[in-house]
Amino acid sequence: MRASTLTPAWIGPTRQAGPLAEMIDPAVAIAGSVAFALVLFLPQILNDGDTLWQIRTGEWILANLAIPAVDPFSFTAGDKPWFAHEWFAETLLALAFRAGGMSGVMVLAATAVGLTAALLLRHLRRFLPGIYAVLGLIVALANAAPSMLARPHLLAWPCLVLWCGGLVTARANRTAPSYWLLPVMVLWVNLHGSFMVGLLLPGAFMLEALCDPGANHRHTFTTWASFLLAAWAAALINPDVLGGVLFPFHMLGMKSLAWIGEWEPTDFGRIQPLELMILAGLALGLSGKVKLPPMRLLMLLGLIHGALAHGRHEQLLGIVGALILAEPLGESLGRGKAEALAWHRLAAGAGLIALAALVTRVALPLSPARTGAAFAATLDQVPPSLRARPVLNDYSLGGRLIFQGVRPFIDSRADLYGDEFLTRYRRVTWPDRDALDLALSEYGIAWTIFPSGHRIVPVLDRKPDWHRLTEVDGVVIHVREDRTPR
Repeated sequence: MRASTLTPAWIGPTRQAGPLAEMIDPAVAIAGSVAFALVLFLPQILNDGDTLWQIRTGEWILANLAIPAVDPFSFTAGDKPWFAHEWFAETLLALAFRAGGMSGVMVLAATAVGLTAALLLRHLRRFLPGIYAVLGLIVALANAAPSMLARPHLLAWPCLVLWCGGLVTARANRTAPSYWLLPVMVLWVNLHGSFMVGLLLPGAFMLEALCDPGANHRHTFTTWASFLLAAWAAALINPDVLGGVLFPFHMLGMKSLAWIGEWEPTDFGRIQPLELMILAGLALGLSGKVKLPPMRLLMLLGLIHGALAHGRHEQLLGIVGALILAEPLGESLGRGKAEALAWHRLAAGAGLIALAALVTRVALPLSPARTGAAFAATLDQVPPSLRARPVLNDYSLGGRLIFQGVRPFIDSRADLYGDEFLTRYRRVTWPDRDALDLALSEYGIAWTIFPSGHRIVPVLDRKPDWHRLTEVDGVVIHVREDRTPR
């Protein structure tokens, strides 16, 4: 895409409709209602075991009216310091679970996605004609779809849109961001580590503002720098203070993330929205029909790099990319302002559909696979006395074990276990025979639980002092013979 200087935008003082009028725009109401209704029945939402240990963390917080200072769940790291940096999101998940079980969790997740869709379309329609705004919303959510899981990052999506949309709006109005955005940062930093994106973007927009032709450099620097400092100060309003702000850097600095699924590079072995988005962007850029300001181009390239390096960052490329590209795309389309849509009946119908979906979700029971009942039934094959003994488990099953009251060997809290332990765990489960034997002996492992296709399963099958206890629903449980209750 070719770079250009920003030309004056069309929103802000020239717009007559206030935020309330924009929020009740029928198109916005439809987008939010439809997204809410669809996600209520999206099986993927509960496909991650992390949701389960996060619910248990929230329950611990509610029961103790405190945030854990040491790990309360695993037996290998139980004495290590651990801070639940996503404590507020985990508390919300626990409250939703108390209110309606896993159906309540799905309602909470669907609400977050519906609100995200509504806020995102509201922003896009400031700059783009109706059909293009809807297409932008679809592309954004398609790229975010792999991360549509009932976890803290999903609950932080509305903050992501509000914050980044506020920054883009300030640039379009040729002003500094409103300090009314700061409460969004306070909420965001207690929900999920993606808040760091929000702290980095104002610096990029400040540089863009300073490069604006005719800009009052002293005033621009002072107002944007003041907001940037206020944003970082707002981020310190979390129970771990500076540790909470630095947490994302600690995570990104871990070498062992490279082999953890969601942190692995994006897989282009099959067609997916990210590839289509990149190809479409190349086509638009090479055609010369779309011009991006230099700083927007650098922001976009940074988001693309993040998505290619770690699959979990595709959501940031989809949502933030749509927000920062809306204005230059609107310029290329000769856009003036969003036209009013007379879709009131359709909006009312979408609202009724969302209400019907909510009632249906609450009334109908979830399948055992979605409630965790299937995994609980598998664990029922393990005698209670054995479940209390040390277990060697697959990384992905740690959250499910915590949810069922079993203290796992490991779970997905990579920040808790650290690089050294994670590297050793990978050798043990590769498996390196010597490392496996040492771990089984050192930790007094009495039983193991792994997916049926895991490479460690045939190794355990051949060990003379181990045997299979059961294989149910794709999970294999092995037991050490001298530990089997008689």
